[in-house]
Amino acid sequence: MAETGRMDNGDDLQEKPEPQGRRGKHGRQNRPRIWKKLTPGRIFLIAVLLVIAVYQALTISQSFTSFDARVSSRISLNEITSIEVITSLPATAENEKQVTVTDPAEIAEIMHAFAGVKLRSSYASHDFTRSYWINIFVNKQYRFLIRVDDAKYITIADSARKDKYSIGSFKITNHYDIQSIGRLFP
Repeated sequence: MAETGRMDNGDDLQEKPEPQGRRGKHGRQNRPRIWKKLTPGRIFLIAVLLVIAVYQALTISQSFTSFDARVSSRISLNEITSIEVITSLPATAENEKQVTVTDPAEIAEIMHAFAGVKLRSSYASHDFTRSYWINIFVNKQYRFLIRVDDAKYITIADSARKDKYSIGSFKITNHYDIQSIGRLFP
């Protein structure tokens, strides 16, 4: 009966706290670990992954540019003395036509058509139906060579730069009105 009396009181049903003795290895409680100890190997791995992530982020950010950043910001519109435009079909030199523009209003119209053109690095080969080669002369000196393929791809070469960014191939990511150049060839 004494046992029955204890059950009626509910003493056996109550949970008793565990003794506060040893807490496990190195004084830590026995609970799942979320963070593991940072060893030199893990620190090195984290550093390598961080360097790779930063490099990829910089590569992606540098692959987006604009015509303004590559050309217009490096020269003044007043300095352009002439623009030479050559048009051709793929792999045919006999169908080439050339026009030289020296009128400042025409030069401004051609350059303004490129304003706001967004570019993304692209080194993939592509097919095109018509190509325009544009030579920009600044103070009567050759400065830029620009090749536009079907208003989709553009290659820009800056003769004044002597680094790896002097030439770049890009895909045009927004609208470019190719008729600003095409109208020169009736």
